[in-house]
Amino acid sequence: MTELTQATATTGFDRTTTIVPTDRPGEFTVDLDAGWSSLVGVHGGYMCSLAVRGAEALATDRTVRTITTSFLRTGEVGPAELRVRELRRGRSMSTVVAELHQEDRLLLTSRLTLLVAREGVEWSTPVRLDLPEPEQCVRMDPSRVSHFHQVDGLLDPGSLPFSGLDRAMVRGYIRPLEGRRVDAAWLAMASDWFPPPAFVRLEPPTGGVSVDLTTHVHRPDLTLGEDEWLFGSFRVDDSTGGLAVEHGVITASDGTLVAESFQTRLTAS
Repeated sequence: MTELTQATATTGFDRTTTIVPTDRPGEFTVDLDAGWSSLVGVHGGYMCSLAVRGAEALATDRTVRTITTSFLRTGEVGPAELRVRELRRGRSMSTVVAELHQEDRLLLTSRLTLLVAREGVEWSTPVRLDLPEPEQCVRMDPSRVSHFHQVDGLLDPGSLPFSGLDRAMVRGYIRPLEGRRVDAAWLAMASDWFPPPAFVRLEPPTGGVSVDLTTHVHRPDLTLGEDEWLFGSFRVDDSTGGLAVEHGVITASDGTLVAESFQTRLTAS
């Protein structure tokens, strides 16, 4: 088992996503940190990042590229247990399942795909988000939702929550605090960091309760320059039968995809 899980908490994100191996293979203790409190319970993307940490600890030679999570119950601040098992290990790819438990309650289950470093047929079509300049954007008020403190983030004033616009979309800039690198665990969190797009049209909690979240990590290891940002855009184009599908992209400044997500949220009253 890798020692990185407990020996490299060099930033706030690293510290709050530290997992500690127990004497049972594939099981870790974790502490769901109060700094990741969300509108309801503990932030879902943060809990997904813990699943990434567990998968990487089990398959140390591979990097998480896709994580699909079903949220079953709300997490609360305090101790929890992460259980991870490798379903299949091939020469270049592993499939891992991670479960987060708290006081005998299963909070979430994640299926993760990990790959070794490899070359393949590659192409990239830039996604141009055309955001306003950072100085024209605004910060989220973290007074009620503390997880907004955990990244450096700005929102496009033309797509703010509770603005009553017809288009359910939020956009803006995001980057890690303390100059840490952008990795798969951080991107699993970041794909859920922005306010739910439905809040542009609806009042919470309607449109904010997560059911499932899939994040594909296109580029799992980036270091941003001092003045660099990642760009984010998250939108809901359809809500039917009480369920909305949210599509999100996180890109580099040149439009290169860094991560992409699909999330389902409840819009039933």
